[in-house]
Amino acid sequence: MNLNHLRAFHLVATYGSFNAAARAAGVSQPTLSAQLKLLEQQHGVRLLQRAGRSVEPTALGRKLLAISSRLYAAEMEAAALLGNGQNLAGGELRFGTDAPVHTVPLLTSIRANHPGLRIQLRSGNSTEIKHSILDGRVDVGTVADLEPHPLLSSRVLLAQDLVAVARHDHPLGHGKVTSLKQLVSQPLVIRERGSVTRRAIEDALHLAGLTPREVIETDSREAVQAAVLAGLGTGVMGEDEFSDDPRLVLLDFTDDIPPITEYLVFRRDREHDQLIRAVLDGL
Repeated sequence: MNLNHLRAFHLVATYGSFNAAARAAGVSQPTLSAQLKLLEQQHGVRLLQRAGRSVEPTALGRKLLAISSRLYAAEMEAAALLGNGQNLAGGELRFGTDAPVHTVPLLTSIRANHPGLRIQLRSGNSTEIKHSILDGRVDVGTVADLEPHPLLSSRVLLAQDLVAVARHDHPLGHGKVTSLKQLVSQPLVIRERGSVTRRAIEDALHLAGLTPREVIETDSREAVQAAVLAGLGTGVMGEDEFSDDPRLVLLDFTDDIPPITEYLVFRRDREHDQLIRAVLDGL
């Protein structure tokens, strides 16, 4: 068996996209497609099939992917072992996050252990960060929205409560707690769709049978606080994301709302990669 052809199949099946797999392999998309076609023709089988805009393994392809995953995981483990004698000075870590405030302690720890490592920090909502990890645009990321995915591994980073934020001169700002019923009587300032805090508050309101009087959508936590300061409404965010501003008041909910858990996420097939190990060692 030609291992280049097998690798072509493994990458396309793993990434679910010929373009993303070609970028990861450092070859053109036609080259990767030709290698996969030769593998299928040589053995008279069909290993991949179209699924909308992406591709997925056939029943036989899923069995082959399980084998190739073990093969290339062993290859990465061997590379990591041989690279243990080297440091990461001069290397680069592309770190994606849906909440930069949560990543600072971890990045500080990583830099302390590997002072020569360059770090690129990219922000976005949980959905965007997971797509970036799967596409290979970032090496590792932190997200609060972790639905099971066969290609992703995770570690718990932290958990935080969902809280409301009001301006100090707002009627709700005179107390320390509020309820969902009180919240929906005011214009509600929340993140865009795809944000975990947006989903968390919408789920809580749905379970309580409540609908906000008005919703004001923003694209960042900083924008939520700015809108609240401008008197546009009451905001919702994770407790650890609240900036200590004397003009704002943090309010705990009296309702029983599950906490938001932040996860460190990376591709399963990179678990033994030296960069990923450096991040995990910083936890």
